[in-house]
Amino acid sequence: MPKRVMVEMAAVALAVGFLIAQQIRTVNWLNRTAQIQEGKILSQLVAAADRGNAAQEAQLAAIQSRLSNVAGAPDVSHIAQQVRQVSPLADLTPVAGSGIVVVMHDGQGNLFPGEPQSLQLVHDQYILRVIALISAVGARAISINGQRYTGITAIYCSGPTIRINGVPYASPFVIRAVGPVGAMLHSLNADPDIQGWSQLVFIHYHTASRVEIAPYQGLLNLSLAKPVKIRG
Repeated sequence: MPKRVMVEMAAVALAVGFLIAQQIRTVNWLNRTAQIQEGKILSQLVAAADRGNAAQEAQLAAIQSRLSNVAGAPDVSHIAQQVRQVSPLADLTPVAGSGIVVVMHDGQGNLFPGEPQSLQLVHDQYILRVIALISAVGARAISINGQRYTGITAIYCSGPTIRINGVPYASPFVIRAVGPVGAMLHSLNADPDIQGWSQLVFIHYHTASRVEIAPYQGLLNLSLAKPVKIRG
């Protein structure tokens, strides 16, 4: 190979190496610049959040100060008493007393050829049916797997589970109710749906001298509720 060609190839190799080195340095510089910029943006966001929190705390302190200095502020003790009286109706207090316990879990028997496996699963409509029956005859408080049943409780199937108050549960399902024992038992015994479903899944219920129902622990999202004036 001629010497001149070798020199030219060496020169090209050096030039390519120099360009690669420059490109690497440029990329590193850009990365450092981006990190610095991101750090500045995060710092600005944190500072803005701190300023917002400080402003809200100052506003809250000012409101509390004005309230404490109001002359002749009305006595609100009667309002607190009324709140305590209606709390059981809002399912915000524990309830205990005689009642019933209903246990339901997926069936384990043999299916006939061609029958779907879903026939042996406890569905949301089974739980809703039990709740409707015992509520209609005067159940004072109800829970499903420890979740307090309220006026805003949602019960629906979600894949292989049933969601109750937003929490997924799998079989078995235990429904506890405080109320008139005889009426609740009669309502379940006389319902054709409950008796029919009991041939597909396990449904058993019995009385209990003392049933304890915990209060509702979730968030209250009363978007359609309106305030009313409470008369003293």
